[in-house]
Amino acid sequence: MFVEFTSIGFSTGNMEVSTQPILDILGLFNFRIRNYTDYTIFNSDTFFIDPFFVSKVYARQNVPEEVQLYIILNSTYIHNNTVFGPLIFRPHLQAISGAVILPSQNSWVAGVISRGFVSAGFLLTKNLELFTLIESGVLVNVWTSQEKPEDWETVLNEARQKSLYVTARVGGIWYYDRYSGIGLGYRFIIHGADSPLRFVQGYSLNDLLYNYFNALYYTSPEQQISIPFITTDYYLSFSTRF
Repeated sequence: MFVEFTSIGFSTGNMEVSTQPILDILGLFNFRIRNYTDYTIFNSDTFFIDPFFVSKVYARQNVPEEVQLYIILNSTYIHNNTVFGPLIFRPHLQAISGAVILPSQNSWVAGVISRGFVSAGFLLTKNLELFTLIESGVLVNVWTSQEKPEDWETVLNEARQKSLYVTARVGGIWYYDRYSGIGLGYRFIIHGADSPLRFVQGYSLNDLLYNYFNALYYTSPEQQISIPFITTDYYLSFSTRF
């Protein structure tokens, strides 16, 4: 058994299962499973979300059955580090799936997004790495319990084409101890500047903030907020050796 700052779980050998109780009490019931090898991590996070959980349990509010809904999300990835002397290759593949369930209507809709990146780094010194990274993502499929229109496949193929994006990054990482480092780089879009998946690109906390402000700009173009290394294409982020 182990307890961390935000999670509690159990590990045996190379396998680990855990949950984050602070999210459970907010109605974001979650479960994580991980498997480690010397150079690879397999990780799967599943969330069962009740958006009205806080209102029903803590505020004692009655939520009408016709507006009740549940959300299921899963993010699964496999990440590998392969080292050849000063060269480091990092392939990363991820599938993000989600479903919205409406119990009162006996209906649901679900979708899958696939994305990943390939990164190549070169160690100038033991603690200093130069890297380049190419990331891509696309909508894989959408399913629904509702009756589909005749042109469903056409609409779905158009959505796939519009969702495709390709981005690239270049930069450097300084590792200040055995495990952790600080990365400084620049990101740019190669393809898919209008793809809605640009709001989920990246993998770090810095990327989440960057995507959040991009979404704000999209909904309210007049709200221009400039924060160095967060809203700009130049970014500063924490990193790890693995």
